[in-house]
Amino acid sequence: MAEWIIGLIGVLLCLFEGYCIQSFFGRFAAPKMCRIRNAEWVAGIAWVAIRIASEGLFSDTDSAALIMELLFTFCILFVFCVCWYQGNILLKVFLAVQFISLRELSFWAGYSLLYIGNEIIEVLVHKAGTSMISVGYLPVAAGILSCFCIFLVGATQCVLLFVSTRKITGSYCSKEKGQMGKEVVFYLLPSVAGVLVSVLVRLLLITVTDGVPVLLYEKYPALYFIIPMTALVLLGAIVFSFRIYQNMAALQEERAEKIVLENQITQMQSSMVEMEHLYDGIRSVKHDMKNHMAVLQNLIQKRYSGEDEEIRQYFEGMYQSVEQLDNRVHTGNAVSDAVVGSKFRYAAKKVKGIKLDARGFMLSNAVTIKAYDMGIILNNGLDNAIEACMRMREKQPEAEAYITIRSFKAKNMYFIEIENSFDDAVLFHKDSGLPISTKEDKEVHGIGLKNIRKCAIKYGGDMDCIVKGNRFILSVMVKG
Repeated sequence: MAEWIIGLIGVLLCLFEGYCIQSFFGRFAAPKMCRIRNAEWVAGIAWVAIRIASEGLFSDTDSAALIMELLFTFCILFVFCVCWYQGNILLKVFLAVQFISLRELSFWAGYSLLYIGNEIIEVLVHKAGTSMISVGYLPVAAGILSCFCIFLVGATQCVLLFVSTRKITGSYCSKEKGQMGKEVVFYLLPSVAGVLVSVLVRLLLITVTDGVPVLLYEKYPALYFIIPMTALVLLGAIVFSFRIYQNMAALQEERAEKIVLENQITQMQSSMVEMEHLYDGIRSVKHDMKNHMAVLQNLIQKRYSGEDEEIRQYFEGMYQSVEQLDNRVHTGNAVSDAVVGSKFRYAAKKVKGIKLDARGFMLSNAVTIKAYDMGIILNNGLDNAIEACMRMREKQPEAEAYITIRSFKAKNMYFIEIENSFDDAVLFHKDSGLPISTKEDKEVHGIGLKNIRKCAIKYGGDMDCIVKGNRFILSVMVKG
């Protein structure tokens, strides 16, 4: 009966490990056949199959068999990751090593609890035949204690494995699944140490004394305390080193965003100063030209009275030319005028023959967006539009390039749309819905759209990217 109960506990433990591995792997990678229903559970089923195969192939209890069982489990799990999950090879190595390490350390942390059961059973053997316990009840009591100790070991392993995997997946802050870079070396250092400790314990677990196999724990009882403490320390190192690196990565991303924002503020300030000087000069020239032409027109009318129709038409043409000196963008907001005007001039220099249109973009007093946030939206949106037009011209020199800015109000929402031509090649993140940057330094580039979305959410709205053929539309919605 006790053997059946112990076997049932082993089956339940294996099933729980399968649940942990499917949730752990699913956080970092997506299955290649994601369209299959309940594809995420395949990892749990595969783990159960691996455990059954390893138990069947390596049923011996000697140290060599224990080590071969561990190597076999790791190799098959790694092959499964390579075949089943998307992503690069570093990610697959990380998943296999990390889970094996967590599973082994959780096991050895709880294994020492068997010492308590063994001690109690020895006490019962010494007390057998006394008034405390009869010899007939000894096998039953020993069986119950053995089942209880096995259950306690399994429960401890389950708790430690569940908590450690959840802590790691909860610390993972990247939204892009399937990719892992050189940082995997930092992640795997404590995990590899955990696997090596497990290999060492398995290698030395059974020693031979006077031709009789003896458990290392029985020869050195202090190991009942040392091994679980070592396992717990390594579990903590794995969890906290992963969390620390993730916090560092998040901090680095925030610093990159801060640098981008600071550069944009500096550009806006310099653009505003430049534009104000330019506008002052244009207004001054325009004012003087109008005065000079009015005087000349009066003098000519006095001298050529009745014969000045042709001259009058000529001066009207000059007036129109002077009016066109002030050809800046008029949006109803000084910051928007400066940003759009500056970006349009830059686009005209970089993309020959580009069509620029901001006539449909107006900011009324009812719009509550702060000038700073509006500058972030326009700066990032126009920068992306200009880059898209430049890439398109590199691939298609004769293609028509254009950038159009417009705005409109629908109910209580205010919309800003930046439309541009592009080369019809764009990929979107599955989770964020944002376009994937085509530049090599993806950690820095692509921040602009995130900042636009933050500004939109700040005002109770959101951002969307719309693709229609070779037209790309960035739509920003805020509460009006």
